[in-house]
Amino acid sequence: MAYVTPVYFRIPLRTSLSVVLLIIGLIGVYSLIHVFISRRIIGFGPRLGAFVAVGLLIVLCVLSWPAVAILGRGEGELAAVTFLGMSLLIAAWEAAPGCELMAIPDLFFGKNAGMPCLIFSPLDWLERKLRRK
Repeated sequence: MAYVTPVYFRIPLRTSLSVVLLIIGLIGVYSLIHVFISRRIIGFGPRLGAFVAVGLLIVLCVLSWPAVAILGRGEGELAAVTFLGMSLLIAAWEAAPGCELMAIPDLFFGKNAGMPCLIFSPLDWLERKLRRK
């Protein structure tokens, strides 16, 4: 976040507002994923949900590449990085287990979605294994 925050002071206000709207949209989509997984509305489990959660950020970044430029010039990438940074900070603050991308919806709904994290769950598993020895 220390790297991303100064970017907002260098870009036009209109671009900043677009990024904020994208972040609000991401929070809404991740909240829907949280509801679908925690209430088992759709038949996909937490592991597939983790792939969808990470995939959304990747798609958002791809759609803002200059060659594609569906979402402007880097606005999607900035929104994805800002959302990821906010989620990581909230997950650290709350000491939330599982998928860090779901930290904001977990905070809103007051319960953990129970999704594994594609990056940190294997590291957590290895850490638990090493602690037992």
